[in-house]
Amino acid sequence: MIKNKYVAFCIFLVLFFALWQLLDFLYTTFITRIGYQFSPIIDLVVPLAVAITVGWLLFLRNKKK
Repeated sequence: MIKNKYVAFCIFLVLFFALWQLLDFLYTTFITRIGYQFSPIIDLVVPLAVAITVGWLLFLRNKKK
């Protein structure tokens, strides 16, 4: 397990963003069959906002014991 919570947070952001893009590509290519088209708001802002929120809750929040 990674001891530094900031490194874990950064790795989580990168992996979350990559997985979001992969799943979006697979969904638009194989399920809806409309083809993948990059949109800055939908493909950058939304996944990063979700990743930052979830990552903060999981890694950076001060946990009361």
